[in-house]
Amino acid sequence: MSLTWTRVVAAAVLAATLGARVVSAQDATPTPTPSAPAINPNLVNAAQTQAATRQKLAVLGDAFTCTDARFVSYRRSDADPEVTDQWYVASQLWADAFLLNRVTSPPIDNWTFDDARCYIDKGFIFLDRLWDYTNSGYFPQSNPVGTTVKTGPRFSDDNLVAGLALLETARTTSDPLAQRRYIHAAQREADFLETSGLWDDTFGGGFWWNTGKGDTQEGKPAQTNALASLFFARLYAATSDATYRDWSLKSLLWLDTVLWDPSRQLYRWSIGFADIPHRTGATIHNRYFNYDQGIAIEAQLAAAMLDNDANRVSRAQSIGRAMHAAFWSSAIGGYNLEAGVEQVYTSYAAWSSLGHLALYAQDGDSDWLTMARQNADALSSRLREADGGYAYRAYQCIDKTTTGCAAGLPTIVVDHTRDTSAEAWAQHLQTALADSLKTS
Repeated sequence: MSLTWTRVVAAAVLAATLGARVVSAQDATPTPTPSAPAINPNLVNAAQTQAATRQKLAVLGDAFTCTDARFVSYRRSDADPEVTDQWYVASQLWADAFLLNRVTSPPIDNWTFDDARCYIDKGFIFLDRLWDYTNSGYFPQSNPVGTTVKTGPRFSDDNLVAGLALLETARTTSDPLAQRRYIHAAQREADFLETSGLWDDTFGGGFWWNTGKGDTQEGKPAQTNALASLFFARLYAATSDATYRDWSLKSLLWLDTVLWDPSRQLYRWSIGFADIPHRTGATIHNRYFNYDQGIAIEAQLAAAMLDNDANRVSRAQSIGRAMHAAFWSSAIGGYNLEAGVEQVYTSYAAWSSLGHLALYAQDGDSDWLTMARQNADALSSRLREADGGYAYRAYQCIDKTTTGCAAGLPTIVVDHTRDTSAEAWAQHLQTALADSLKTS
């Protein structure tokens, strides 16, 4: 209650006492005190995870606070503290921007809008240390201060994650100059994809996994091309440049033509050279990964907004149902990374559920929300740590030689490594759940 309102109430009571009668305590009607709106518990969880990541894995360049720091980076994990992965940092920045866009008041103590803004802005300052200013694109790795950068192949999907993080960050500010700066940086990522030869006619088109262009079995993967379609669709929404619309639909057409498996209603992992040293032949890898499907759902729904093709929504729904059936681990809880392998990675399992939440936003079917909540609850139950952070993964033993498996089957082992990607995507999922529950 404000001081002004207190004085108004007091004056009214005094006037009534002097002008009429003394009001007894039994007669008095207490004035209700306005209460602050309840904060969605998923937002609280997301903010707690963010705080745990900052506490254990963030690096503030030559300072003790973000305000004083030159940059912010994140260690790969507490097991690899001297390594920083570009896509890990980008994932955390995307999760932070996504959270900032969905809070109206601090979700936990010591959380401030200024700090939230600072960690994002200075995270991108760090990533600029990894930019290849000769050929474009982010290099994949460095030490935590960015003074030793691992050069070599640049990865399409790493840069796509950064591009999507930049677009989400542009939405966190009303400053037109800041918006322009972030959107321009996202367009720089688009230029890298379009001009670096990552798309070519090999296998009928599609984006290569990295600038090695087929020197590994990943070749042209589903997740890279689904991410490309999603990124270009969102970049088109931010710029109205029809070129980006065309790239979005082109990427998805290739994905649907080459890697779609109608018998399983899922996307296969990738297509690559049968003979990698000689760059000849073609092999489609009939393996299936959870987050490939989640990204593809989002891409299909985004593309449906571009060409009004209702079949895209139907396909996304089919993937959503098939994904739950193929990847849900009844033994561990959560979505297995690979179909048929009892191993749940926090990062990829959480990322997968964003597809179900996108479907819920599309058609309002509560089954999608139930699937996402079931996954988030399972991850929290087994992998969430006491401080709000997350363990790296859980797996079921298949033999006694695996770490932690001396007792044999059916032992389930939790790898308590604290990993930035795991925590970033768990934070992202909790925020997305809070956003979805506003309309449930």
